Formats: sequence, C-alpha cells, structure tokens
Amino acid sequence: MTDHRLIFIASIMTTMLIGYYDFQTGAHISMMLLYAVPILASAWFCGKWGGIIVAGAATISWSMVNIFHKLPGENDAILSWNAFSRFAIFALIAYTVSLQAQLRLALEREKLRADTDRLTGLLNKGAFRRRVEDEMDRAKRYNHPLSLAFIDLDNFKQVNDVQGHARGDKLLEQVSETINQTIRKTDIAGRVGGDEFVICFPETTEKQARNAIGNLVKAFDIMTSQTGWQITASIGVLTCTEVCDTYDALLGKADKLMYVAKDRGKNNAVFETVDPASYLRVSE
Repeated sequence: MTDHRLIFIASIMTTMLIGYYDFQTGAHISMMLLYAVPILASAWFCGKWGGIIVAGAATISWSMVNIFHKLPGENDAILSWNAFSRFAIFALIAYTVSLQAQLRLALEREKLRADTDRLTGLLNKGAFRRRVEDEMDRAKRYNHPLSLAFIDLDNFKQVNDVQGHARGDKLLEQVSETINQTIRKTDIAGRVGGDEFVICFPETTEKQARNAIGNLVKAFDIMTSQTGWQITASIGVLTCTEVCDTYDALLGKADKLMYVAKDRGKNNAVFETVDPASYLRVSE
C-alpha cells in the first residue's frame, strides 16, 4: 500500500472521528476548522479528487450531525442549502490546495531537469559545482575531510569514431548507471565533459576514498565484461584534510592527477592528499 493511500485512508478516518466529536458536542459548536485538516492533507498528498472525496465525507458527517441536532426553525431546504454551501467551501479548499501541490511538483521537476545532464541523468556541470561548493562550505565549517575524484574514460574517442556516437552515448549511460549504483547516497556525481565524470565524497579520507574508488573500478570491470565494452578509466583523486581552496582549484588538481594516471599507462588511479599542516603530501 502506497503512502498516498495510507494518507487518504487516515484522512477519511480522521473525518469520521471529527464527526463523532461533532455529534457529541452538538450543532452549536462549529467543527469546520477541524474538518479542514484532513481535507488539506488529502488534497496535498493525494491530489484533487482525493481532497474532494474527503470533502464529501466531511460534508456528509456535518450534515448528519445537523439533521440529528436540528435547530428550531431549520427545515429541509435550509439544511440542504447549508450542506451544499459547506461542501462547496470544502471542495474549493481541496481544489486550491491540490493546485498548489501540483505547482510545487512542477517546479521541482523543472529544477531537476535544469540540474540534470539529459544523457546520463547525473548532475550537469553547473549543478555539480553548486552542490560541491555547499559541501565544501560544510567541510570548512566542521573541519571535515573531503575527497574529489576526476574520471576520464580511456580511448572513448575510438568508440565514437568506430562504433558511432549512438553507441558512445549508450556507453556513457551505462558508465553513469554504474557510478550511481556504486557510490553512497551522500556522494555527489556529475558529468562535467564529454566522457569526464567527477565524484565528490563528503567526509571522506584518502583511505576511504581508495576503498570507494576500488569498488568503483571493480564495478566498471563487471559492467564492461558483461556488456563487451573495451573501455577503462583513468582516475585522479584529491583528498583535503581541511578544505582551503576554491572549487576550481580542487577540480584542477584532481584533473591533473587524472592525467598523471593516463601517463602511467591508463586504467589507473592516482591519489593525493592536501594537508594544510604540511600543505602537500602525494601518495600513489
């Protein structure tokens, strides 16, 4: 059972409970504000029709209470008009709230499209930069380490030239899927160039980054063996014990490390730790 169905059922049950208290207190005390709560919840999470159905349940509950506790001078015409007016108000609340919820979802989808690389589904260059800069600020604030991995596919141009760009795009999609399935939910992955990917590992030391990259390389090996791609990756990994540089500076250093990996024969990973105390320590 989905969360939306649970919310809808809970809204109906809440409406019935409010109706019970409405019956106990009599028609002199208005429960309209309380009835509005489950209507709002159902309309926000379950949509227009979910809200309108709960609005109908609230109207029926209110009407039964007023029929049982009919006030002097009230006839069927008055009760019918009051019930119709109450339902119209409840339905209008549900419709307005559902429109607000739809607008919020549309804005979220638009933002996601603006932040996402259309081919791979990873963050695009701009969105990745913003997310990493936020992580860098957090790392500075709490004095936490941060690692950045720059990944370039070896011989990717040959795939495009020999097999065509459609096949090259398929490879990029599978590489991106492998990255997403391998990294942690807290890690940030983006595509910053044609066959260039970058991963930010928040709160990650060099040792932890080595483990993460090791797992990623194994995942790449499994993916290529299953799909037949003749492709490897050169990876440069920069770890900051304390973030003391700009995003562009860190990305540039990780990029240089990636080229060191290529110079060493490709299909390799080179690691470096930046430590403000000694400023720089290189490890291979």
